[in-house]
Amino acid sequence: MNVSVVVCAYSMERWDDLAAALNSCRAQTQAPIEVILVVDYNEELLARAVGEFPDVIVTMNASLKGLSGARNTGVSLASSEIVAFLDDDAYADPRWLENLVTPFEDQSVAGVGGWIIPQWPVDAPPWFPETFLWVLGCSYAGLPADQSRIRNPIGSNMALRKSVIERVGGFSSGLGRISDAPLGGEETELCIRYRARYSDEYFVLARGAVVHHRVPPSRLALRYFLTRCWSEGVSKAVIASLVGSGAGLAAERAHVLRAVPREIVLSTVRATREPTAMVRRIALIVAGGGCTVAGFTWGRLRLRWSSHEAPDASKLSRHDLSTWRPIALAQVSSEELSRTTIRCEPGQRVWIEVKREGQIVGVREVVADSNVIATSTLQMVTESFREVTPSHLRDVDDQRLARASIIVPTICEDPAELSDLVDSLVALDYPDFEVIVVDNRTTDGDVSLPRFSDSTRVRVVKEARPGVSAARNAGAAVATGDIFAFTDDDVVVDGGWLRAIGARFANEPAVDAIGGLVLPAELDAQPQLWFEEFYGGFSQSFEPSTIRVSDHDPSDRLFPYNAGRFGAGCNIAARRSAFEAAGGFDMDLGVGTPTRGGEDLAFFLKLLFRGGTLAFEPGALVRHHHRRTKGALLKQVFGYGVGLGAMYSSVVRKDPRHVVAMLRRLPAAVSLLMRPRSERSVSTASSYPRSMLFLQIAGIAWGPVAYVRSVRQGRQYSA
Repeated sequence: MNVSVVVCAYSMERWDDLAAALNSCRAQTQAPIEVILVVDYNEELLARAVGEFPDVIVTMNASLKGLSGARNTGVSLASSEIVAFLDDDAYADPRWLENLVTPFEDQSVAGVGGWIIPQWPVDAPPWFPETFLWVLGCSYAGLPADQSRIRNPIGSNMALRKSVIERVGGFSSGLGRISDAPLGGEETELCIRYRARYSDEYFVLARGAVVHHRVPPSRLALRYFLTRCWSEGVSKAVIASLVGSGAGLAAERAHVLRAVPREIVLSTVRATREPTAMVRRIALIVAGGGCTVAGFTWGRLRLRWSSHEAPDASKLSRHDLSTWRPIALAQVSSEELSRTTIRCEPGQRVWIEVKREGQIVGVREVVADSNVIATSTLQMVTESFREVTPSHLRDVDDQRLARASIIVPTICEDPAELSDLVDSLVALDYPDFEVIVVDNRTTDGDVSLPRFSDSTRVRVVKEARPGVSAARNAGAAVATGDIFAFTDDDVVVDGGWLRAIGARFANEPAVDAIGGLVLPAELDAQPQLWFEEFYGGFSQSFEPSTIRVSDHDPSDRLFPYNAGRFGAGCNIAARRSAFEAAGGFDMDLGVGTPTRGGEDLAFFLKLLFRGGTLAFEPGALVRHHHRRTKGALLKQVFGYGVGLGAMYSSVVRKDPRHVVAMLRRLPAAVSLLMRPRSERSVSTASSYPRSMLFLQIAGIAWGPVAYVRSVRQGRQYSA
C-alpha cells in the first residue's frame, strides 16, 4: 500500500532533529513513495533543505502560516491515497510505516494513530506524570489498547486517507501551532468533523507504529508544563465551539475520570519509596489539570467576548461601573420593627441586616422606591429569616468565661486602621483578656507601628519569619490565655465578639475551635460588592452549628474539604489545649508566603481529622474591609485560589490517603465552582468581572507549585 510522508518544519534550531526525522523515513521497511517537507515561512530553512535533501520534495507553505496550513500544503502535493505525518523533532522506528498503514486494509478505517515515546535528554524524570505526556506531544497513560477505536490520533504520528482530509476541507487554519505558540488540536477537530459526516468510518490506534519524540530540557521546566496545559485548554475551548462540547471533550472527560485518578493513587502508593518525586508528580497533576481547566474557561470567555453579535441589552447588568452608586448597609430589629426608619435615595440599593435578640440572622438587598424603605418591605424582609435561630449566648456569667488572648498579625500597611482595630479590641465587653500584636514586617521600612492607647493590655512581639501563620504561632507562644482568638488588621470587631466566643466555649466544653461571622464593613466601592457577589461573602450561614467528622450531613458533598464551611482566618478562635495539640498553624501556608492563604482551612481540617469538634458561631461578628480597587480585588481572588490549591497539596503531602477522598468530591467541587454566583449572593443582580472565575481557577492550579516553593522557603528558616 503506497504512502506519502509529510514533515512540517519552521525553525533552523531544529535542523539536526529534522535531518534525523528524514533519515528515519529513508530507513523504513516499507519505503514511502515520497517524502514531502513543508517549510513554514522560513527562507533560510527552505534554501538549506533544498540543497541538502535532494531526494525529498521541499516546498514552502502555500497556505496560511502555521502547522495547519503547512499540513494542507503537504496533502495537496501528496500522490498517495494514504498520507502519514511525522513531526520535525521526532524519528521513526524502521517498521513505523509498515505498522501504521496495515489497518487501512479495512476500508472503514479513515485514519490511524501511532505510538509516540518521549526521547528524554538523559533519563526519564520520575516526577513527570505519565498521564500528562501529551504536554510533550507523546502518547500518555490511559490510551486504549492496540487496534482500539479512538476519537483522533496524535498529530506527530498519524496517517489519514487523503480523501478524508479533502472531504472536510483540510485542517482548520484557526488551529495548529504557529511558530512557538503551543496552540494545537487541529487533528482533533478534523477527525471529529469527519466522523460527524461519515459515522460508519472510524480511527484506530496502532501501538506498534512507534516514533520517538525529542524532549529538549526547556520542556521539562515548570513554566512550559503549565503554559502547555493552559494552551491545551484554550484549544479545547476552540474545538468545542466548532464541533460541540460533547464530541469535543468526550475523550478528555474519560481521561480525567479514569487515567488521572489512577495515576494519583499509584503515585500516592509509590510515595513511600520516592516521596519527593511522587509528591511533585501529584502536584503537577493537580496544577496541570487546573491550568487546563483555566485555559478552557478563558478560551470560552474570549470566544464569547469576541463575538460580533450585538449585545443583548436585557442581559447587561444594570449595575455597571458607569452607573455605580455606593450600597447602604442598614439594620432592622424584628423586635423594634415599628420604630425603625431607613432613609435613602430613590433607586438606591440597600443591604438590610435583620437582627433578632441582638444577633444578625440574615441579610437581604432591597432597592428603594422612595426616600424611606416602606414598613411593609421591612416586615417582608424580617419574615424571610423567621426560621433562623439566634445563639442565646448573652446570659453566661463572667466567672465562666476563660481568659482570652487576642492575636493580631500585621505588616502595618495602614497604621491608622491597625490603631482603630486595637482600640476597639481594648474596649471589648469581656472580663479577662489581653491583646498581642505580632509585627511581621521583614524590614522596618518607613512606617512605624502606632502607639496603642492601653499599654497594660496590649503587647507587641516581633516575628521575623514572613507569613500570617508564623505570626499567629509566635503570638500564641507568648499568650497567657486559655482561649486564643485570631483576627486580622483589616477588620472591625463587634462589641460582643469576644463574649460570644467565650460563651460558646463555656457552654460547649467539647468544642475545640470556633469560626465566626464575617460581614462587609462597607460597600462604598464596586469591587467591594464584586467580592460579595463572587464569593457570597466570607460566611454562608447565620445559624450556629457544631461540626464533627463522624456526624456530618451527607448532603454536604464537599465536606470536610469545602472552603468557608467553618469560617475565615480573620475570625477564628481555639482552645489553647487544642491549638497546641494540633501544632498551631501550618507555617508553609498563609498570606506572606508563596501560598498566599489556606492556613485557616488547613488548621480546621487538622483538628477535625484528629477527632476534634468545630463550631460556627454567628454571634461572634467581625466586619471586613474588602478591597476597594479592581486590581487589588483581582490579585486577592487569585491569591485565594492559590491558597486553596496549596492547602489541598499540604493535606495530601501529610497524608496521601486524602487523595481518594478528594477525587470522590471532585465532580461536586467542579459543579460548585461553575454554579451561578447569583445563588450565593445577597445581590439582586451580578456585576462582577467574569475574569474573576478564571483567576480563581488559575490560582487553584498554581497552588501546588506555590506550596512546593513555600516548603523550600520554609526550610531556610528551619535550618
